Amino acid sequence: MNKTKMIATMGPSSMSKQIIKDMIINGVDVIRINMSHSSFDDARQIILNVREIDRELSTVTGIMIDTRGPEIRISKLEKQKIKLNEGSTIRIVKNNIIGNEDILSITLPSVIDYIKLGQTILLNDGSVELNVISKSSDTLICEVKNDGYIKSYCSINIPNADFNLKFLSDYDKETIKFSVMMKVDYLALSHVKDQMDVLDVNDLLIELSDDHIQIISKIENKTAIEEVDNILKISDGVMIARGDLGIEMQLEKIPSIQKKITKLAKQEEKICVIATEMLSSMQENPRPTRAEVSDVANAVLDGTDAIMLSSETAIGKYPVETVAIANKIIDDVESEIDYNDMLLNYNRNDKLPILDAICYSVVDCANRVNSQVIVCSTLSGKTAKKISNYRPSAPVIAISPDEKTVSSLTINYGIIPVKVPMLDNTDELIKVSINTINKMFKLKSHDKIVIAGSFPLGEVNYTNFIKIEEIQ
Repeated sequence: MNKTKMIATMGPSSMSKQIIKDMIINGVDVIRINMSHSSFDDARQIILNVREIDRELSTVTGIMIDTRGPEIRISKLEKQKIKLNEGSTIRIVKNNIIGNEDILSITLPSVIDYIKLGQTILLNDGSVELNVISKSSDTLICEVKNDGYIKSYCSINIPNADFNLKFLSDYDKETIKFSVMMKVDYLALSHVKDQMDVLDVNDLLIELSDDHIQIISKIENKTAIEEVDNILKISDGVMIARGDLGIEMQLEKIPSIQKKITKLAKQEEKICVIATEMLSSMQENPRPTRAEVSDVANAVLDGTDAIMLSSETAIGKYPVETVAIANKIIDDVESEIDYNDMLLNYNRNDKLPILDAICYSVVDCANRVNSQVIVCSTLSGKTAKKISNYRPSAPVIAISPDEKTVSSLTINYGIIPVKVPMLDNTDELIKVSINTINKMFKLKSHDKIVIAGSFPLGEVNYTNFIKIEEIQ
């Protein structure tokens, strides 16, 4: 079982229950629903399907909801796809009209007030560039700088522009309320600029009495890069959304930004997801390019928690095949990693809190004795996450009696979450651990298991023992 997790985005290519099931069987750990493109009814049905599949397969699959965020999109067009020609002009107006190659409206018309003459406007993930050559109170006239296609509701990016938009729209508030009602595991916040945006969502979750949903802040603009330290401090993790980031910033800077944020997230013990165009050629082809294989491999070698498939599984021709190939790449790369070197890269202080010392020792022991599995008994998930952060060579089976804890661990590196009954003593823990492992792995005589936990369970709020079991 791979330690680097995989997130798959839902869309027209993957809406059916059978496709979702096949993707989960082939290695998907978290299902993502992007509310920029999904209705609440569709999202509800996807979630119900995933949970039904989990019951059938005895799996635990996380659910991630993407907020729309303060984004700008083209409104509806006359045709599904329209070509814009280099040298032509096009008007962008405040009135809500159905657009064509001569005139467009946008989802946030007030931003027209903030756009200046000479400013660059990028359409459809940057594939078409416009330049503003004239402006009135309700209209922009733009020159098309290159041939390209646009489609209804495709993205608009205006690099280095600040529109002072409210972060939480009414639609996003409804999205968050829906997420709480459906008991999803992760909220991916789009177009975060700073920690105040994250705090707004935290406040809303408190109002809704939700203490389960984890916040993943998407890093996709220059301001977020500058504020990433503060954003990380109050988020459960970050997603490096390279699509919008590559439009907002120079493309050649993205690899170093990716490595820097991945390293920073590990230092802060926060989730890190690498997203966008991991295997994008598989939208149309059954095999990825060599460069894409290297891209996935580098994310794994950097120790990210998860990679995310976007359009590949949402609108691509080969959603299941894409998942299977990503899984093979991850598996092969992980087999070549020197986990002892990875562990040594962490700073070791002379004095550590009890939990940190034990979790480090768990991973060190597992690596040294070549343990096949680490078992961690956890109520809150904190111990399992800390063990995961040290990137052990063995998978971590996190057993917990708490259903919310179990589903909250689906995205963390190397963790296989399993729900078990409340355990009363270490003998029960060892028995349940071995039974659980035997259902997942074929253990042989003399195989080693490292077990960590706390007893009395519920009375001690930190892991206080380690045991190494050898299969007889």
